[in-house]
Amino acid sequence: MEETIKLKKSTVITSVCIIVIGLFIFFAFKGFNTKDDLNGELVKGGEAGSNAIVNEGDVQIVNLGVANYNYDPETITVQSNKKVRIVGNMQQLKGCLRAFTIPDLSIRKIFTDNDNVLEFMPDKKGTFGFSCSMGMGIGKLIVN
Repeated sequence: MEETIKLKKSTVITSVCIIVIGLFIFFAFKGFNTKDDLNGELVKGGEAGSNAIVNEGDVQIVNLGVANYNYDPETITVQSNKKVRIVGNMQQLKGCLRAFTIPDLSIRKIFTDNDNVLEFMPDKKGTFGFSCSMGMGIGKLIVN
């Protein structure tokens, strides 16, 4: 009888843990997804290539948005030892795509409506992958 009660408690605890973990995963992905908050559709963004890279004096400006459910531009080419300013297009960046990271350069930024600018000085030449925090949006930064 005592073993049956222990077994039932163990089963209940296991079931509760599974439900709690399931709810956590559900809400974590619901909060960090690529769905547009307005209509629930995946964020396609603008036309590919509509977000440009512009040089203004000593600053290389990258307008980062979304096209075809991925970062646009997908490939960013910049010069080393020249400041890079990435400006997030907040009309296009939604969900986890706002959490931008370049792991090999230890760069991380969560773009918000009040803070949509990331500045850094690339001092290493090479090709570096970038992505959102969940790896759903990807691309590469080429530093010449």
